[in-house]
Amino acid sequence: MPTIAQCPGCPYRGPAIGTRGDPASPFVLVGEAPGANEIDDGRPFVGPAGERVLWPALAEAGLREADAFVVNSVACRPHHPVRPKVRTPSPEAILACHGRLARDIEAHPRTVIVALGRTAVRAVTGQLGFPMMKKEPDTELPSDWGTVVPTLHPAFVLRRGVDGLEYQMLVADFKHARRLAFGPGE
Repeated sequence: MPTIAQCPGCPYRGPAIGTRGDPASPFVLVGEAPGANEIDDGRPFVGPAGERVLWPALAEAGLREADAFVVNSVACRPHHPVRPKVRTPSPEAILACHGRLARDIEAHPRTVIVALGRTAVRAVTGQLGFPMMKKEPDTELPSDWGTVVPTLHPAFVLRRGVDGLEYQMLVADFKHARRLAFGPGE
């Protein structure tokens, strides 16, 4: 498994995960950071948030895993020396990993980027503190890489319950992003 040693300023310097899915897809999902399951497997969204929320929500929106290219804002698992349960990537880690994220996204032209959670919104747009729960349906944000559809992170949805409003919001955002990427007939 690779170690991200070439990211200057990264506070994590640990095992890193790669991408997942079709690198030529016009539909890209940007997550936050890998969890323990992802570090063990080397790919994003193989843990409960992926298996119980992300992949079922994509399927409900009419998409398959093969329709998407998946990358994380930060490739290493975040850790905080004083507060070990804190797993949100630091601003320094997001900045340090930005070059890798840019290379992953710029490898092919993208039609739509789905930012999974506030950390991903920050990584792809630079916008801080996006009000995810107060956003309008079909919200789109600009970025250097194209249209960004902000949505809830699957781990947040999992904590709130997969039978709730948050899950339906995620599915609706995926449907909107699918229409942008593949057209209304897909």
